[in-house]
Amino acid sequence: MDIISSSQNDKVKYLNKLYRSRNRRKEGVFILEGKRLIEAALAGGADFKQVFLTPAFFKSAENDNLLADLKLKSEFIYLEEQLLKETASTVNPQEILAVVKESVFKGEDFYQQADKILLLDRIQDPGNMGTMIRTAVAAGFDGVIALKGSVDIYNQKVIRATMGGIFSIAVRQKLSQEEFMSEIDSRAADYELLAADIEAEEYHFQHRYQDKLILMIGNEANGIDQKLLAAATSKIKIPLAGEIESLNAAVAASVISFEILSQSLKKDS
Repeated sequence: MDIISSSQNDKVKYLNKLYRSRNRRKEGVFILEGKRLIEAALAGGADFKQVFLTPAFFKSAENDNLLADLKLKSEFIYLEEQLLKETASTVNPQEILAVVKESVFKGEDFYQQADKILLLDRIQDPGNMGTMIRTAVAAGFDGVIALKGSVDIYNQKVIRATMGGIFSIAVRQKLSQEEFMSEIDSRAADYELLAADIEAEEYHFQHRYQDKLILMIGNEANGIDQKLLAAATSKIKIPLAGEIESLNAAVAASVISFEILSQSLKKDS
């Protein structure tokens, strides 16, 4: 077992480069830190490129099953514990990191497998983004689209906030508004285009949702872009009883998503 102890090693330098978003996007990969996320990635069929781990993690019997599965998919690179800690972005990376290829969905492939889609318009906060992806998975959504201007879905904070949910849903990002509108124009008869809009007249629990839909959630400060609002087939709002103007974007997405799930379950019962 060759154990790397120097940050000047080429493989460690490459890993460090991937923590810069521009380099990561150019390579089409992202980094996972910790056993739990790596297990979720394996279960979701992620494409592993490299696994960085400490000798202690490798020798621990409780990791045998995980390592046996990973060994079939990826190269193992052994780092001294302190070097791995210095390289990782989290305080406790659990002695294992992985470089994973981004999942790339093209338009037709994406829509063929996604009946319920969450569309995120310029969502800026990584915690909000990750929470919404996690919620979408829990509420039975099949796909997420993050338009240009949104935080990178493969940002470390986003990935952690999804709690592994990112590997259970089809993802597309960096689409321009024009590209999305062009795609949805040809599918207008298939999907209901819903806008969460504080100015809507209908409450979210009053609406009867179609089986195939796209729920649009807008920017934390400015809401959904006016062109997207104009294209919406339905607009809904959440009732607010207290002296508050609006809900956090992730909370609003959760409330509406689970109302959609509730109605779907009632249809099936």
